[in-house]
Amino acid sequence: MVKVFPFHGILYNKDKLKKNLSSLFAPPYDVINPEEQDAFYESNDFNFVRLILGKEFADDSEYNNKYVRSAAFLDGWLRHKILLQDKKPALYIYEQRFFLGGRKFSRLGFIGLLRLEDMGKGKVFPHEDTYPKAKQDRLQLMRSTACNLESIFALFDDENQKVEKLLKNAVKKRPFIEVTDKQRVTHRLWRADHKSVIGKIVKEMKDKAVFIADGHHRYEAAIRYKNELKLRNTKFSEEEAYNHMMVYFNSIEDKGLIVLPIHRVLRQLSFFDKERFKQELAQYFYLTEYKAGKQSAPKTLRKLLRDMQKKGQAAHVFGLYMGEHKYYLLTLKDENSIEEMITEDKSKTWKKLDATIVHYAIFDRILGIANQTAEKVVYTHNAEEAVKMVNEKGFQAAILLNPTKISEIVAIASKLEKMPHKSTFFYPKLLSGLVVNKIVHGEKIKL
Repeated sequence: MVKVFPFHGILYNKDKLKKNLSSLFAPPYDVINPEEQDAFYESNDFNFVRLILGKEFADDSEYNNKYVRSAAFLDGWLRHKILLQDKKPALYIYEQRFFLGGRKFSRLGFIGLLRLEDMGKGKVFPHEDTYPKAKQDRLQLMRSTACNLESIFALFDDENQKVEKLLKNAVKKRPFIEVTDKQRVTHRLWRADHKSVIGKIVKEMKDKAVFIADGHHRYEAAIRYKNELKLRNTKFSEEEAYNHMMVYFNSIEDKGLIVLPIHRVLRQLSFFDKERFKQELAQYFYLTEYKAGKQSAPKTLRKLLRDMQKKGQAAHVFGLYMGEHKYYLLTLKDENSIEEMITEDKSKTWKKLDATIVHYAIFDRILGIANQTAEKVVYTHNAEEAVKMVNEKGFQAAILLNPTKISEIVAIASKLEKMPHKSTFFYPKLLSGLVVNKIVHGEKIKL
């Protein structure tokens, strides 16, 4: 049974930081590149990047490194009241407003504590593989700060809209925080600290399955952190503060829940020949050519993407670009031909994913680079950028995909399977710094 709890959140002190609140926040640590890290450092002395993605220096040591400095920044900001902890436990309702493809969207969820469950042994389901180095990084940060600095992004079923109605009723007043980021996404946060509201939301959540959308490394790091502290506690009861993780919960039915495609751009392919590649693709796909000139190329790309979206409802379709303003629509001829290539024990849903089809049909059978994707494939969720990489940066081909469906993510996670690498990109990302959960050793979490 999933258990959700309110908590005493730590938030920026607006009374002390009245000017340019937007400059305090940052995206999640794993989407910040070095140039952006520098920019966030320069934007504000109290930008949250100092806590989640500190700078590294040549003379770093066991006692002076980015994790130690993160803890020192956090302690200093608390001591000088740059950050303040709420006196009452609350759930934090979080709305994001944004534009995509000329349309306006809103995504509404809430942030609370989730009692940790080992993967596959309860109702918390992952959908991505994790990497040891990234898990160790987040674990070390938790050890140093004793905090959940960023929320995990999780999905739940709210078919009858009971949770959504509770959230909408609670956000009729002015938000406590409202800021707009550089992507023009507006982030709004409310405190829900009335016991009756908290009780109703918690009650609705208790029978839900929870699917991790983003934050797999942080969740697994939290499990390891809990297990380390559990070994020292002979009276472990599951109510310990370190047996909980800060999570943003969003319903599967939310119309603002957007998954962007992740396109594949190919480089360093030996003896790559465009005509031969098309001939080999024709074994598995029907190829439809979209011709364009330099001026009409952007319009043609948009038409290709629209056709992919429309035809992708009933078939497996992909886009292909190899330069010279020529685009191709690839339509899979036979699903069974792909399933026959896969010797792994996987569900039919997994075998029919677009990312699976690209990997086995194109990367494995045609190009023979299935074991070299780290060197040969670059990933981007921006189709225009993928085309630009071919036109201007010497990449050889861009393979464009439709986004993975939410129903596919849920079906695969429910079977305890993992999606192929780089299958999902949830947009927009959660803003880091809105609220922090301090893990107080010795504290019990219960209603």
